[in-house]
Amino acid sequence: MMFLSIGLAFLLSFSYKIIEILFRSFRSHKLRKYSLYFWGVGILIAVPFFRENNVYSSPVNLSAVFPAFAILLVGNYVLSRYSGYHPIGRYNIINFAITYPIIEEVLFRGLILPFLNQSIHSAEIMEVMFLPVTAPVVISALLFAISHLQYYKLSSQSIRYMMFAFIGGIFFGAVTDLTQSILLSCLLHIEFNVLSIYFAKRSSTDRT
Repeated sequence: MMFLSIGLAFLLSFSYKIIEILFRSFRSHKLRKYSLYFWGVGILIAVPFFRENNVYSSPVNLSAVFPAFAILLVGNYVLSRYSGYHPIGRYNIINFAITYPIIEEVLFRGLILPFLNQSIHSAEIMEVMFLPVTAPVVISALLFAISHLQYYKLSSQSIRYMMFAFIGGIFFGAVTDLTQSILLSCLLHIEFNVLSIYFAKRSSTDRT
């Protein structure tokens, strides 16, 4: 049961690539261009089929998670300087800042994490910044990291992206597990991506 659940979670992790491959058969460039949005809609349609999910629930344990959340807000500011992300063009910038974070949080922390919690022993294996980290949190973070190969070819740069994604996935997952909601993880994810854009733009300006 555990391996079956991990296998299904793996397929869900690469669902964007599956959608992208399907859309390659369409001649319309617009349809292929907007495959990201069809992916997002498909994930939202799938939400009701997951009995346990964190997508629409209000956060709990806010007082317990607040210290870690505050530290992560500051940590995002520091780490985003070194992320290496540099989306170009308004369409890509908007998607990177808002669309991808929301869709990825719905998928990985909203659906995959609680799905893994149901089939894998979810006792705490360590604590990071007052946040309990379980095996499902680590597995979902690993899947989140390798899922970035859907967007980038394997290279030293994409490995860098995956390292940031894995670290972020641990914290985002732990926050979601504690609050039973993706609200705070969405805010943290969006903040990191927006700051990455800001520092990339500033770095480009400094060079000119």
